[in-house]
Amino acid sequence: MTIYNKKTIAEIEQKQATLYSELLTKYAGTAMATSSESNEHKILRFSCIDETLKNDNNFTIHDIGCGLAQFYDFLKNKYPQKIISYAGTEIVPEYIEFCRAKYPNQKFYLRNVAKEKPQENYDYTVMSGVFHQIRDTKRKDWELFMQNLIKNAFASTQKALIFNVISPFVDFYQTNVYYCNLAKLLNFINDDLSRFWNIKQNYPLFEMTISVYNTKYIQSQYKQEEFVKYFGEK
Repeated sequence: MTIYNKKTIAEIEQKQATLYSELLTKYAGTAMATSSESNEHKILRFSCIDETLKNDNNFTIHDIGCGLAQFYDFLKNKYPQKIISYAGTEIVPEYIEFCRAKYPNQKFYLRNVAKEKPQENYDYTVMSGVFHQIRDTKRKDWELFMQNLIKNAFASTQKALIFNVISPFVDFYQTNVYYCNLAKLLNFINDDLSRFWNIKQNYPLFEMTISVYNTKYIQSQYKQEEFVKYFGEK
């Protein structure tokens, strides 16, 4: 079980909310308003996340750290024929205000999922760019924050949780971003969440996209008698 200090989580929340509020004020109307270098970077990240969703034509999705709901824009533009029920969560009030005004028929929550899991369930949960900007937070605190956020997000996910992190396999380092401790993250995922996961790192950014699948969902895809034993059933 992941242990964390509530005060530490609250401090990280405040720092992140301040950072992104300042970015929105300074870079409104550009990709940097949500800490992305360009729209091309953002679309590439969304496309990598979409690989886990693309074969589903009717689903619910929870976008944690939704920013300006640009992932919903991406889905609507790419799949106008699909039935998608979207909800977004943020810790930045200005983002939520913008999203509610733009999409009044969708649900947006101002809350910190690292503190407690959502009461509602979704087919998919996505988090894009949420774990990049560590700033002056200690790595140990950041990793515990990550684990709690991932655990609570996964607890309300019925099919797959998809998120991205900065790769540890880089040829440069910046002090204010988090380079993922991949071994630690995968051990946590495998031990605490699910043994069904995959990693995508075959795209230009120094990042990786990780999908973690609900065991019951995977089991529903492999109903043959030969596979029963792999799900702990007799």
